[in-house]
Amino acid sequence: METPRDRLLFAIGIYTGLRIGEIIRLSRDQVFTDYGGIRNTLKVKRLKKKDTVYSDIPIHFRLREHLKEYAEEQDKLQQALQAIPQSQSKWLFPSPDSESGHLERAQGHNVLKAAFDMLRLEGASTHSMRRTMLTSLSRAGVPLRTVQEISGHSSLSQLQTYLAVDPEDTREALQRLKY
Repeated sequence: METPRDRLLFAIGIYTGLRIGEIIRLSRDQVFTDYGGIRNTLKVKRLKKKDTVYSDIPIHFRLREHLKEYAEEQDKLQQALQAIPQSQSKWLFPSPDSESGHLERAQGHNVLKAAFDMLRLEGASTHSMRRTMLTSLSRAGVPLRTVQEISGHSSLSQLQTYLAVDPEDTREALQRLKY
């Protein structure tokens, strides 16, 4: 993960469980206040069939550190470009080369794929971060209904397809038998 942007892409995935398409479409105002502070909660808009659903995801303290680092880098970049009049992009991950104005899904995928390769994580994908985060919450004893609220899944059965079962969990479960 070469840059604060790349690290932030990864951190958002692992600390929020958002899909890559949701991450790249985050706007600055979803993360930062009007005065440049970091919000306490990330409000994510999701389309569910014909309805719009909002998920409020508290911002983890480690994600906050990555956001701060990224904001500082962006401020330095803005100061360096003062000679060129331009307005700051509304997107958290702007891309002047894209029609949307933000990183495209393939670009985000490529950044994360390079990080996974560097970390030698075989078989990892952008969706692995989501599965890892949701499984970690479940293993930590977070109620599944709360995990569902964070993930935006419409049902518990849909959420449960994401949750990995660790062989160690199975072994410990069987050791609880008292007969």
